[in-house]
Amino acid sequence: NFNLANGVIVNGITNSELPLVQFQLRLKGGLLLDQPEKTGVANLTAVMMNRGTANKTVAELEEAIEELGASINVRSGQQYITISGNTLARNFQATINLVEEILLEPRWDETEFKLAKQSVLSQIATQSANPNSIATNTFNKLIYGENNILSSNAIGTTITVEGILLEDLKNYYNSYFSATVASYEVVGAITEENVKMALSGIEQRWN
Repeated sequence: NFNLANGVIVNGITNSELPLVQFQLRLKGGLLLDQPEKTGVANLTAVMMNRGTANKTVAELEEAIEELGASINVRSGQQYITISGNTLARNFQATINLVEEILLEPRWDETEFKLAKQSVLSQIATQSANPNSIATNTFNKLIYGENNILSSNAIGTTITVEGILLEDLKNYYNSYFSATVASYEVVGAITEENVKMALSGIEQRWN
């Protein structure tokens, strides 16, 4: 266990039974930092970060990940945004290079934003007819109280999501994506030295 110079807390466990590595980078935030009238911004920010980078289209990013036999996924929850994934141990450095690109070089493409927004609106519509989703949302209101942001649906409502602009995502990213509120966990066939080397780009470029 160690800290990067930029403040990211790193925790790891070496397990060499299989030549695989699992990891997750967690940032404090998520729904907790959304504005009540714009619930769903954190979730849409995470959705957009799966849709390409400044230098890669969606297809190019997916292809780069697949070529490594890896998976990388960005998602937002109630109190965290998480970039998680797994990869073959021999491709760990290359996979983390893609994580670095996803984290530090978002695409912010207007067309992809419209598609992401439509996808979330469809998800909200599906949830509205799902008994389990209705029960979860009702339970959260009972636990947290109507006026607590955590009682809201993390992906937003039809009204709040329709009002979200791409600029809102950029503002969320610029305000809350900070190394000082991040932690990194890794498990697998990897040494501490390998992890330090793989994360050196994130350590140097992210603050």
